[in-house]
Amino acid sequence: MKRTMTKAVAILLLAASVPALTGCYGPFRLTSKLHSWNGQISNQKFVNELAFLGLAIVQAYSVCLLADGIIFNSVEFWGGNNPIAMEEGQIETEDVMHNGKMYQVTKTKNCMTVASKETGESMDFQYFPEEGQWYQMLGNEKGLAVK
Repeated sequence: MKRTMTKAVAILLLAASVPALTGCYGPFRLTSKLHSWNGQISNQKFVNELAFLGLAIVQAYSVCLLADGIIFNSVEFWGGNNPIAMEEGQIETEDVMHNGKMYQVTKTKNCMTVASKETGESMDFQYFPEEGQWYQMLGNEKGLAVK
């Protein structure tokens, strides 16, 4: 478990460093989807405002902004497509070098797998739109939330 945690931290640090190197701020699709969903909760402005305040209090908008800024916009800038914006059945694979090690990143709609090309070990991440949250997956079970 400690080795898996170390790899997760390394991957997150890699993802966190990419925006600083790109100079691209991107379309913030996840945040836009949350905002759009918030506006469609009810036809009454008051209910939408209460939902917005609740989402702001639990930091949903902050998490979405951070995930967009660190992960999704960077993936889209370097790879051309954003996993949030992918169509059903669309698959993208690319090789990434980090600290002298090669990783293969495979993206599908709402899913991303990062695999070491040297050891073959992999880590899966899945986005749950109803929660607006990415999770590290442990089989079919949700693991650590990616923040």
